[in-house]
Amino acid sequence: MATEGMARTYAQAIFEKAVEGWLTPLKAIQSAIAKENLYEKLDDASVAFPQKQAWIKQIMPANTAPEAQNLVALLVSKNEAHLLPGIIAEFESNLQRGPARPTARITSAVEFIAADRKTLEEKLSRQFGAGLEFQYVTDASLLGGVIVRVGDKVIDGSVAGKLAALKEKLTS
Repeated sequence: MATEGMARTYAQAIFEKAVEGWLTPLKAIQSAIAKENLYEKLDDASVAFPQKQAWIKQIMPANTAPEAQNLVALLVSKNEAHLLPGIIAEFESNLQRGPARPTARITSAVEFIAADRKTLEEKLSRQFGAGLEFQYVTDASLLGGVIVRVGDKVIDGSVAGKLAALKEKLTS
């Protein structure tokens, strides 16, 4: 138990440092851009990128992490500096919500009945872990069966998938 508490303490410290490494400099840059009225100039496609870089360099806090500098440079290079306040707001919103939960996208030829949903969700939760969210989609082109996508993993148990695999095997 004491080990869990220590692990949690260290993890929290790492998390806070990671957040601080992004949020603090981005807010400072956002504030400086607003104070200097640079958003319109930074988003102006007729202004050369080297000029924009020079403006950003003048307002960039000295100890800004390279990743934050690169993000701002990317936004400026695409004339999208105006997105910075929204990015910061979304980042803060994500912090409030906590880590994203994995989603299982379940595609079937027909809608599942409640009992089948429950059984499938229990099996998938055992396989992929608790906290899995479920999204159901109906696609008649599957002919039957189901396709489950969780992150980059795909389980294709559809009739259409099996027919395609058989066709591939026969034509090879």
